[in-house]
This record gives sequence, C-alpha cells and structure tokens, in this order.
Amino acid sequence: MRIIRLLAVITLCTGLLSACSKQERAPAARSAPPSAVEAPQTAPEVQKQAEAAKPAAEQAAQSAASTADSMIDKAKALVASSKYSEAMDVLNKLSAMKLTPEQQEMVNDLMAQVKQAMAGTAATEATQKAKNAVGGMLGGSQ
Repeated sequence: MRIIRLLAVITLCTGLLSACSKQERAPAARSAPPSAVEAPQTAPEVQKQAEAAKPAAEQAAQSAASTADSMIDKAKALVASSKYSEAMDVLNKLSAMKLTPEQQEMVNDLMAQVKQAMAGTAATEATQKAKNAVGGMLGGSQ
C-alpha cells in the first residue's frame, strides 16, 4: 500500500512539475499610444517624411496635368480633322480623369462642339440622302 501511495505521489509531483515547466503564451501586448515624451520626437520625423514625399507628389500631379493637356490637344486636332467619334472617345476618357477647373471647362466646351458638329453632320447627311432619293424618283434630273 505504501508503494502505491509512493507511486501516486511521484506521479502527481511529476505531473505538476511538467505542467509548471510549460510556458503559457502571454496575450499580445496592446500597442499603447505614444507618450507625451515620444510625440514631440515623432513629429519632426513625420514632417521630414512629408517633405520627402512632397516632390514626388508634385511631379505626379504635373505628370497627370501634362497627360490631360496632351489628350485635350489630341481631341482638338481630331475635331479640326472632323473625326468627331474619335474626339468624343478621347473626351470621355478625359471626363473620367481628375482635371483642373480650366481643363474641365475646355473638355466641356470641346464636348459641346463635337455634339453640335455630329448633329450638323447627321443633318447634312440626311438632307443629302433625301435629295438623292428625290432625284432618283424624278429620273435623275435635279
């Protein structure tokens, strides 16, 4: 009986010791907001990062404006060449872009010109077709 108790105690102690040696995972540490001492130190760093990013942002804005300007010039050339459907495609792409107020006004004006020209072209074609139809009915004399 003593042997059984001794074995039970040894087993119990071994189990307790092995359980105590296991390391439990500590819950994830919550990130605390920066203290008042840390905040002034990070502000200059943030300002430096903003200053470093500023030229890249300005260059990207100039590139976008330059792209929009070249597309506006292309639309003008297409309108001058009476390629209204192609000009309208370019203008639709432009209207989806973020434009300056001046560029947006130019796009709106060009769209109005293209719509008016397309309507005029359609009316002229319809008139010509009507004349041809009437001329054909009258025996070709006009």
